[in-house]
Amino acid sequence: MYLRGLALFSAAAALAAGVALTPQGPEPANAAPVAAEQAEARSAAGAATVRYGPFTIPAATSEDHGHEGGFLLNVEKPCEDCHITGFEPDLVYADGSNANIDTGPMLHHAVLFNSRERDTVCSGPQRVFATGNERVESVLPSGYGAGIDSGDRWMLNYDLMNHGHEEKTVYVEFTFTHEPVAGSDITPVTPLWLDVGGCSGSEYEAPEGVSEESRLWRSTVSGDLVHVRGHLHHGGTALWLENLSRRSTLCHIDAEEGGSPEFVDHHGHTEISDMPPCGGDPIATIRRGDYLRITSRYELTGHSHDGVMGIMVGWITER
Repeated sequence: MYLRGLALFSAAAALAAGVALTPQGPEPANAAPVAAEQAEARSAAGAATVRYGPFTIPAATSEDHGHEGGFLLNVEKPCEDCHITGFEPDLVYADGSNANIDTGPMLHHAVLFNSRERDTVCSGPQRVFATGNERVESVLPSGYGAGIDSGDRWMLNYDLMNHGHEEKTVYVEFTFTHEPVAGSDITPVTPLWLDVGGCSGSEYEAPEGVSEESRLWRSTVSGDLVHVRGHLHHGGTALWLENLSRRSTLCHIDAEEGGSPEFVDHHGHTEISDMPPCGGDPIATIRRGDYLRITSRYELTGHSHDGVMGIMVGWITER
């Protein structure tokens, strides 16, 4: 609408001045290089797999799972001066084979931070990409990407568990699709981390039975929301995001647990195996000042569950 209004204004001004309007194509000297740069950017698009580790997880004991976690500073990025258009997380052994709870290891969570940028929702470094053991792939709609500058510095927060009775050595792995910034016509997006636990910590206790927990956040940004992914723990059944100011549901995700054999351990215990993300061009427009509410739902039989999470990470075009 803005471009159309601008064109009508220009035409009216030209007619008022007595100038004849003759349709013209783009200036060849300018149009050709732009088209060539965009074609070059598309041809340079590719994929990169980045592996972090190795991490050795102790064996489980009779009381608890084995555990290994911490931070790695200044970790590898998949590209420089580029846009990330999608990513697929995984946990693997040295030979690249799948490491999941059927053989012991569990990817409790892995979060990549950009220490150069500030987080939109909470104070601290920007949280850019994350996963739990569900390991769901995210693909942004065509024409959108999360930017990585050459000066960005990434950190990895990892938390790994072991259901098995032998120690395991594994790697956290992300496969990214990306395009160079130079010549690209991609619209940049900013990560938006929304957390039932709030900013002081993601974990909380879910009681026995059916329970729901929510958190409200008043948006400090305006833009189009184009992708949302979610994360729950064992016993989590659903996660949804609402814009209370617009009386609309932006994304609702139903969780699958133990949907395939690798998500079932040797005791028959299951973990979340799928949480299909939401996508759209756009899903919805969010305005500064809108109240967004995230809600997680857990259904637990015979026990409560401490340390659960309810997280949604969205990508929004800021304007």
